[in-house]
Amino acid sequence: EKAVPPKQETLVEVELTAVQKQYYRAIFEQNTQFLLRGGKIRASERPSLMNLAMQLRKCCNHPYLINGAEITIKDEEELKNKISDPIERLVACSGK
Repeated sequence: EKAVPPKQETLVEVELTAVQKQYYRAIFEQNTQFLLRGGKIRASERPSLMNLAMQLRKCCNHPYLINGAEITIKDEEELKNKISDPIERLVACSGK
């Protein structure tokens, strides 16, 4: 046990992407109209705003962790003809 060096932690701060900022603000303000846009979201797939801190944390990690966000983001990107490759979209939505 003595051979294990002490834990060293490095924090790397990154800025949220535009999508993350939109979802963060909507969750923080409890804007259900923004969160439910797209119309294809069933009641069971809606983001729960009961635990706001957890939803904000999920948004900061990756917006796809929010229920229904992946479908809405995919549809919007396809309409704008921005990113068609799902892997590129996955990486582009994350600030990491």
